[in-house]
Amino acid sequence: MTIGGRYEILRELGEGTFGITFMASDGQRPGHPHCVVKQLKLSSLPPSLLPKVKNAFDREAAVLEKLGSHRQIPQLLAHFEENQQFYLVQEYIEGKELSHKITPGQQWREAETIALLREILDGSRNTMPFIAT
Repeated sequence: MTIGGRYEILRELGEGTFGITFMASDGQRPGHPHCVVKQLKLSSLPPSLLPKVKNAFDREAAVLEKLGSHRQIPQLLAHFEENQQFYLVQEYIEGKELSHKITPGQQWREAETIALLREILDGSRNTMPFIAT
C-alpha cells in the first residue's frame, strides 16, 4: 500500500486508541529511506469528536514542525489528508523501543527515572534514542 503518492507501507509498528503507526519507505527520496507514518483512526471515533481529534492531530504536527530537527526527536516530513484519513510522516530514528527499558506496572525510584530521562534526552552522549510505538 502506498499513501501520499510516495510512502510505501512496510509494516505496522503499533496501534493506540486514536491511531496506527507504520514503518514506511519514501519512494521519492534517494535510497528510499525509512520513515514513520502515523494514521489517525477516524472510523473508531464518534462524529462529534472528529473536529477535536483532528485539531489535536494538527497541533501535534505544528509542535513537531516547531521543534525542527533535534537528534532525539523525529523531524516532521509531511502532514496531509488522503481519502478522508489524516497522516503524519516523521523521520525514522533507529533505536530501541521504550518497552525494553520500562515494564508496565513496575515502579521506578526517582533516581532511576532521572537517569533514564538523561539517557534519552542528553544530546552530548553517543546513545541510541528510544522510540515509543
